[in-house]
Amino acid sequence: MLNKINKYLNSRFYRYFVASYLVLISVVIIFSIDIFSPFHSFTNKSDSMNPEINRGSITIVKSFVNYQVGEAIAYYAQIDGREEIITHRIMGIGGNVYTTKGDANEVVDRELVKPRLVIGKVIVIIPYLGYLITFVKSLLGNWLLIIFPAALIIASELIRIILELQRINQKK
Repeated sequence: MLNKINKYLNSRFYRYFVASYLVLISVVIIFSIDIFSPFHSFTNKSDSMNPEINRGSITIVKSFVNYQVGEAIAYYAQIDGREEIITHRIMGIGGNVYTTKGDANEVVDRELVKPRLVIGKVIVIIPYLGYLITFVKSLLGNWLLIIFPAALIIASELIRIILELQRINQKK
């Protein structure tokens, strides 16, 4: 039995599993925390920017001093009494405000966007990765993709240490 476990721990599958797990965790960390200031990442939660930005896409934005008509920006907005992050395209600039509209929307947004509410301009779009990030942040996702695999890796490494210690003791 111990030989089978040892063979598994030294297998290519196990190494790929651990490597994949580490890549997944790295991706989640990178897109969960704004580690690359002045860059920020957001998961698109609506279809208002279709077809360029689909629901579930990750948008990476960067802050600039000035924005132009036609650029997609992310900004803070009050929706139903809650602060939300919206990604829409600038349709007009007037005075000290931006008029915005989602690409899939028929009309411009009623609320004007003040420059201080703008987070930044969309510079990268990663389709559908937001679904994975959202799932990993959920309780079930935490258990299935973080806690359970981490426990398996820790247990397998402990078994590897125990097997090595037994091998060393047998040689004495």
